[in-house]
Amino acid sequence: MIKSLVASCLLLILLFPVFLEAQELPSYQKYQGPIKPGVEITQDNFNTYLPELKKLLPPVILKWMSQGLKEGLITMPIVENINDPLSKGMVEATRKYEGTARLLDNNQLADWVAGIPFPEPKNVLELAWNCYPTISRTGNHDDSFMPAWLGLFQGTKYQKGFSWAEYNRRYRGRTDIPPLGDMREFKERNICQKETILVTNPHEVRGFIQLRTRYWDVDKPDECYGYIPAIRRIRRMTGSDLTDPLLGSDYCPDDGEIWRQKMTSRMRFRALAYQDFLVTRIYFGSKNKPPYDYHKTGSCFQAQWQIKPLWVVEVMMNDKNYIYSKRLLYIEGVPLEQNGNYSLHWGETFDQRGRLFKGAGFGARYDNGMGMRTLFSWIYVNALNNHCTVIDGHPSFDPGEDFQKTFPLNESKAFSIKGLLRGSR
Repeated sequence: MIKSLVASCLLLILLFPVFLEAQELPSYQKYQGPIKPGVEITQDNFNTYLPELKKLLPPVILKWMSQGLKEGLITMPIVENINDPLSKGMVEATRKYEGTARLLDNNQLADWVAGIPFPEPKNVLELAWNCYPTISRTGNHDDSFMPAWLGLFQGTKYQKGFSWAEYNRRYRGRTDIPPLGDMREFKERNICQKETILVTNPHEVRGFIQLRTRYWDVDKPDECYGYIPAIRRIRRMTGSDLTDPLLGSDYCPDDGEIWRQKMTSRMRFRALAYQDFLVTRIYFGSKNKPPYDYHKTGSCFQAQWQIKPLWVVEVMMNDKNYIYSKRLLYIEGVPLEQNGNYSLHWGETFDQRGRLFKGAGFGARYDNGMGMRTLFSWIYVNALNNHCTVIDGHPSFDPGEDFQKTFPLNESKAFSIKGLLRGSR
């Protein structure tokens, strides 16, 4: 009897993470407070609305926004919800392959072909895969190109900046930009994604390159290489390099688009809430991009805001060698049939001592009218020292001649050190 009880207890301990992920997702908690469309939060009424803002923004994002509001650099106009649907190709693939994807006990996704794997998620791991960057990137998918300027700030005070060109390509489940389906790199080598960062200025760091290759197998680590122009050498980067700040900024590759860290079998997921939060709105057409001038608004963006339901998901790393002990992901909770998309809006990370370390999110997004989204503006905030980095991007998905010239990306130019060096000169 005692042996049987002990065995049962051991089984429960082993299966506890599985039970956590199999638990029912929390029910929706709608916000009923005074912040609503038509309200504009300003320097003058900030203290009045602060108790409500604490309910509607993650702590680090609230701290970032509060600085701009209290200094009178920005306002927060609240508008009606504007949803941004998935692209036509993603919608069609999601409908076609609905019900085929399944999860293995090591967190691996199996039998997925294309589209959102779980359009009506039943557990937290399905929800996590829906927003995972190799499935449905926060900004866009298939191929992307984002030139951007990165500004470093202490609070709202500007320090310095640099520019980059970022390229990204999916090799599996492509739905919108030819070639569609699975590419040869995935079929032959199990590569599901490549990403490149090329620093274009200032002169002293121009030509810095980081090239990252991701494999579909959750237990096969990413490969990452860097070119250091100061020593004219290529070196292979380790996993810890992917959490190092890029050129002194608050951005690191694993925090790209909030969560670009590779999913592993060690990770455990838990859904903490499903409730309303404030998020910046989607802008349709690049001409409608809200202007950003750090001389006027510092590290903050002047944009319109709306209230949307988000899932709050906790990701436990279970890896003492990783820089973070856990992440909190704030995932769009608008159902797909209501033009939702499971994109990430906010994120927070905690160090190995359990302290709130960083927060990240976007200041504005752009849709080209075909469901293909580019990120205008990002913010990365270090909660421990109040340092932050702004990424002010430029849309690359405008229909027309520029789109045709850029996509599909040229493999040898965008994802080889030699091609990138040639382009940076």
